[in-house]
Amino acid sequence: MNLSQRSAAAAAGVPHRYLTIVETSDSRIVTNLDLVDFYAAAGIEFLGEASIGSEITRAGARWSAPSSQDAGKAATAGFHAEDTRVSFRAARAMLNKGQDEIAELTGLSRATVKSLEAGKAWQGSHQALLTFYESAGIEFVGWGDPVTNKYFGIGVRWSTKAHRDSTPHRGPP
Repeated sequence: MNLSQRSAAAAAGVPHRYLTIVETSDSRIVTNLDLVDFYAAAGIEFLGEASIGSEITRAGARWSAPSSQDAGKAATAGFHAEDTRVSFRAARAMLNKGQDEIAELTGLSRATVKSLEAGKAWQGSHQALLTFYESAGIEFVGWGDPVTNKYFGIGVRWSTKAHRDSTPHRGPP
């Protein structure tokens, strides 16, 4: 949505400090639900796999998309479309890092990271950033429509590899 935390809080009708608390703690359930409603109304879906008694895995977010990748132009008209198949900005947010940190970790310049987040497509740099995020456990989701050359359901989630890597080993496999 390209909103700052302050702008998102204002649009959702909650104090900025509440948004900060919600994003960094388990408190304020009502505010959390208000924010979920706000993002859902804006076309954002939250992702995750859950079962009773277990933590949520593969958490993430994406733009809402048609239920079928075979959807034609008419079916996709009401959905948010992107010009690129990945959201590097969303991936960076999942890692909770700034552009400077990502630049340092990847060996790219901050200007290159910023440009790639804006949708510029420099093959070598794009691949380097994609590989970095995937090795950090980020999975890019979404699909392209060859008729419109647009991408739908674009977002990020933690990969199954990321969850396995963060789960303590509890004995023989």
